[in-house]
Amino acid sequence: MKKLILILVCVLYLIIYQEKSFALEREQYCKKEVLKLEVDSKEKIYEDVIICLFNSDIQKEVNNYYKEYLTEMPTVFPDSVDIVNIKRISGYKIQSELIIHPFVGPYNYVGDDRIIIETGVDGYLKVIKFEHLKSYKLPWNWQHIVKKAY
Repeated sequence: MKKLILILVCVLYLIIYQEKSFALEREQYCKKEVLKLEVDSKEKIYEDVIICLFNSDIQKEVNNYYKEYLTEMPTVFPDSVDIVNIKRISGYKIQSELIIHPFVGPYNYVGDDRIIIETGVDGYLKVIKFEHLKSYKLPWNWQHIVKKAY
């Protein structure tokens, strides 16, 4: 009988305080997460197109930086790139600032990097700056790919 009453109290608590009992509420995420765009919005689609078009050039820069530090090159997927700023320099010359989160294996992030890319007409693309911002320690089972500290 006591178990039945305890179960009933727990169920009632979950029903009454439902908004406080689950951690998957959107308001509980950090501000940055809440500000992310909806998946099907035009802005999100435009962001994804920009990132996908830049992805091979971003990957080249990441490989160029990390080849000195790691034996296995980190991967850059579109979902591991954040657009920080896009501005028009002049005419059709546009400068994009991106933060990259390259990873090895199943999303073992190796660091955070900033890249500034300038684009223009006729396929003009130039990497203005690549900067390593922060390093993350790899888990023990990925330590074998580290050549030297980065």
